[in-house]
Amino acid sequence: MNKKTIDGDNNKNPDHKFSGIPLPKPFLIWQSKARLEAFKKMKKNHSGAVRTMPAHLPVLATFGEGDFPVNLTTRGIGLLPKSEVIKEITNDLESTIRETKGKPWPETLSQRLTSIRKFYENPDLFDETRLGGLEIFEGQTLKNLKSNSRAALLYTGAAPAYASYQFNGVVQLINQDDPCYRFLLAARELFAQDAFHIHQIYYPYGYLFYPVEIKDKTPFPRRAH
Repeated sequence: MNKKTIDGDNNKNPDHKFSGIPLPKPFLIWQSKARLEAFKKMKKNHSGAVRTMPAHLPVLATFGEGDFPVNLTTRGIGLLPKSEVIKEITNDLESTIRETKGKPWPETLSQRLTSIRKFYENPDLFDETRLGGLEIFEGQTLKNLKSNSRAALLYTGAAPAYASYQFNGVVQLINQDDPCYRFLLAARELFAQDAFHIHQIYYPYGYLFYPVEIKDKTPFPRRAH
């Protein structure tokens, strides 16, 4: 895959350009397996059976001013479909939302899981160039990104593998008319009332995170010298 040039969008250095790099295959496979395992657990038990979702909740670092410029937060940031299929996948999710609206939430879980699983069980559909998430609180993270689009993500998976990746990159804020925002919103609203979510009524922006540097932080057995 060719490297993509990304505008740094940094007020202090507006001409700074970065070269984007693809997400590593092991990360994409881990994301897929982690989601599918969570869906399996939800279907077998109930949505409340999912107590944590490390594959969806990395630590996001953004940069501000002052003696301690780093701001840390946990954000839901995950995979996006490729541009050539994102509209079709989003349409399917939105159709499921309409079909299940007004019905008892637990009774529609199986249908909703089937809809989202079509995406996550097919890695060929994954966009390898970027990740996405939704802005909710409009706090320090958003303030920082508006003046400095550089950010870092740290994903850490569960035992026994403890898959862990640090991505340094650039964040692009997107509005509600962007196809990626539409997908992110549909994927969120599909499970908005389930126990593992704090329900929200408004998402002012979306995030697109373009990786520029990747560090595999997965632990391994250290051998004696």
